[in-house]
Amino acid sequence: MTYSDVNEICRIFEIPEVAEDLLDFFFTHKEQELILNYGGKTFTAKDMGPDRAAKEYHRGLISKVDESGKLYRLNTFYYFLDVFAVSRSDKYSKLSRDKRMKLDEWYFNAYVDTLDPKTPQPTADKVLPLDEMLERIDSDDRDIYLNYCDCRTLTGECGLPTRTCITYKNGINSFVDRGLSEKIDKERAKNIVIEADKAGLMHTAAMGGICNCCGDCCYLFRSQKRLGTTGHWPLSDYVVFFDKDKCVSCGLCTRRCHFSVFHMDNKRIKLDPASCVGCGLCVNTCPKGALSLLSRKEDFYEL
Repeated sequence: MTYSDVNEICRIFEIPEVAEDLLDFFFTHKEQELILNYGGKTFTAKDMGPDRAAKEYHRGLISKVDESGKLYRLNTFYYFLDVFAVSRSDKYSKLSRDKRMKLDEWYFNAYVDTLDPKTPQPTADKVLPLDEMLERIDSDDRDIYLNYCDCRTLTGECGLPTRTCITYKNGINSFVDRGLSEKIDKERAKNIVIEADKAGLMHTAAMGGICNCCGDCCYLFRSQKRLGTTGHWPLSDYVVFFDKDKCVSCGLCTRRCHFSVFHMDNKRIKLDPASCVGCGLCVNTCPKGALSLLSRKEDFYEL
């Protein structure tokens, strides 16, 4: 590839500066040629060859244009990176920590830019405690699939489980349609959520699926912090209620909470309910029943 070819590939595929030195890491030479040849075009599987089109669709280099599935177009790096990190996590993890952090920073900023800052709830994501999430799984009869968490795969820093994302989305350009998901049943889905809860992951749901989230990698909660929307977005029905007379100051809640709602002050637990997202992780942990969830529609206070 000539210098001008590399520049053209970066332009066509919208590759950010932080990834310009990684063309040979992400793409084979044939794929780089494909980007040069198909930039700005729509094409059919026959144009590229059915086997090649299926391979590059699976890898995320190309996407389907409409529900007919007959026309394709090149992806952009933003959409490709998500598929690459999830489908080839072993290879992605071989990047240096510094490079992964820079890619993650770029990707996160690009994600936030897709959100409408004028909309109080830019997505329909909602935080649910464990029992309500299990009920939700039971009540939904759509086909269920399991994916790797793209947020924790992209960052790879917190060490919490990654094979935790449950999806119902199986249309064009989904992980399911690309052949990257495992079909599971309701019992497996519920067990995944239960184990995620034990590991310290919060639960969020939207129409398309269920995520089990941490506070440091998750794009949803990182966006919440940047936009200052705690309690409003992601949607949250609950806030923690603290009965200090039952508390034995064991400190488990301080380690369980992702948002520093709890802290130890003179050997007693204190809390800041304004930082609470209502996930219920602390409630599941408290050995003395000193914590519970209270509806945000009611007044909450510390006894």
